[in-house]
Amino acid sequence: MGRRPLRGTAPRPGRRRPRRGRRRTGPRRPLRRDRRLRAEAHGGDRRTRAVLRGGRTRRAPPPGGVGRRRRRGPVTAGTPFLWGSVAKPVTATAVLALAEDGDLGLDDPVADHLPEFRFGGAHAPETTVRHLLAQTSGLPPSSAFAVSDCRGDCPRPADRLPALDRIRPLAPPGGEYAYTSANYLVLAAVVESVTGVPFSDHVRDAVLEPAGADGAITDPASARDRALAPGHLPLWGATAPAATGLDPHGAAYGYLGGDLDDLAALASLYLRGGGDVLSADSFEEMSREQTTDDGEGTGYGLGWRVGGLDAPLDGAVWHSGAAPGYSALLLLLPERGLALVMQQNSHGLLHDAASMDVLFGASAMLAGAPEPVGGPSRTAYLLTVAAATGLAVWLTATAAGAGAALRRPRTPAAPPTWAATAFRILPGLLPVGAGAVLLAVTGVDGALAWAPDVALSLAVAAAAGVASAVLRTWADVRARRAGAVPARASRP
Repeated sequence: MGRRPLRGTAPRPGRRRPRRGRRRTGPRRPLRRDRRLRAEAHGGDRRTRAVLRGGRTRRAPPPGGVGRRRRRGPVTAGTPFLWGSVAKPVTATAVLALAEDGDLGLDDPVADHLPEFRFGGAHAPETTVRHLLAQTSGLPPSSAFAVSDCRGDCPRPADRLPALDRIRPLAPPGGEYAYTSANYLVLAAVVESVTGVPFSDHVRDAVLEPAGADGAITDPASARDRALAPGHLPLWGATAPAATGLDPHGAAYGYLGGDLDDLAALASLYLRGGGDVLSADSFEEMSREQTTDDGEGTGYGLGWRVGGLDAPLDGAVWHSGAAPGYSALLLLLPERGLALVMQQNSHGLLHDAASMDVLFGASAMLAGAPEPVGGPSRTAYLLTVAAATGLAVWLTATAAGAGAALRRPRTPAAPPTWAATAFRILPGLLPVGAGAVLLAVTGVDGALAWAPDVALSLAVAAAAGVASAVLRTWADVRARRAGAVPARASRP
């Protein structure tokens, strides 16, 4: 029996919540391997992929014996990774299932479920659940760093909402599209308020297990149980395992994961129009491009990206994702009855374009396109790392030279002026400004998790720049004092 189509408003309070879906029991059916598909391996990081066509799943695990898990062993299609923002359509599914059950309405004000939600000041009561799903709440992209990527003893989603009060909205709710994980962190708080259980438990019961993704990772406990493979971050052009951990309450926006079978099970659910979890009308609503209040298309549905890709992936409903050290892609071509999923345990913020080029290029090949000419370019990333590292080396050498000059003082022909001193030290202080801007946006943890090589290089450059400025200033002050003594002695 199919589910009721979603409604815009919730019914009378006290309604009994119906059963959300049929939980799948017993072992999962092994996926059929398609030997025509390829899998790549680079250093310690690996990627796996699968294609679903006509309800049948075919996968291509990496060739045996390569790659490393936390416990030494081969990376296979059964090795779990994190999926990053591929979590967002899963979260949207959980929210729409609640709407179908009548527990909330998509046009409910967020503040009705979360009185502590005050983002936007006077506009806070106007922000709806739909605005969060469609990324049109007015939250700017940088707001994600204020509430996401927490490690260790982290507050629950609702307890992070006050951090949004200090952020200036881009526009009133519905006025502008801006992609940010903060919207989905707020949705997690909404779901927890409505259901009374942690989001990780609700999404597992309402979406993942009914879909057959019963091995999915939703929190640190399931990550330990599944032996989550370490991610890999780019470090000065190479890759290295990264022990970045995961946000214990971040499953709604990016810290959801699993193996290739789990990701393929979700793709199969959506390829079937929502299966036992959502009605066909709800899935159609999810995969329809939303608009701002002035009618401008956003390229985003309710948890899905819609279109925007070249043939043969045009017309796709998709979402890519990244967590520190991981990236993934879930792509549907409903008109062709085709779904493509990929995951890899390698990603860095400045390496994002190259990583996504690999995922989309491989997906296009699986959809029938010829192999792309050339590989993804890492030029921008390598130039950025080289510039930051070169600056750190130069300023360290400059500071060392200034320290050596203090130990061998010389009396200059003419004492340096304050303007000359400022001209000498200001370039060395530029990394301090750049580092301050970076930390203001990402915070220390965010910078080290997403771009550790650049962050560390800037930190060294900033420290060396400050040391060089202090040493040079002190040397110039001493030189001015030394030059002033002969000048006073020569007066009559």
